[in-house]
Amino acid sequence: MKKSLLTLALTVLGCAAFAGAVDGPQYANQRRCNANSSVTYEVAFRGGEQARVTVDGDGDTDLDLYIYDENGNLITKDDDNTDYCICTWTPKWTGKFTIKIVNRGSVYNVYDIRTN
Repeated sequence: MKKSLLTLALTVLGCAAFAGAVDGPQYANQRRCNANSSVTYEVAFRGGEQARVTVDGDGDTDLDLYIYDENGNLITKDDDNTDYCICTWTPKWTGKFTIKIVNRGSVYNVYDIRTN
């Protein structure tokens, strides 16, 4: 499949407006992850195009972000000591990916999640 000239131009400029989730950018705010637990989402991303997931917590606990492919392989992660997480990767094929958010704290964390 050939990319349009506009898509190519946006990709070169770093804007890749058509890259990412198959159904387009997705956003959910005010989601809650309970203490010492996790939340998962399943999102399809396009192969060969940059994919990005960001999680922005309320500051109360450490959140970690893990991305798995449809075969359960860990693709990328952000497991630093903050509740702002970003994962960027280029899928080798179009398929479903599992997004796992883990709350390492002893209280719940309210977060926003976004995909490109």
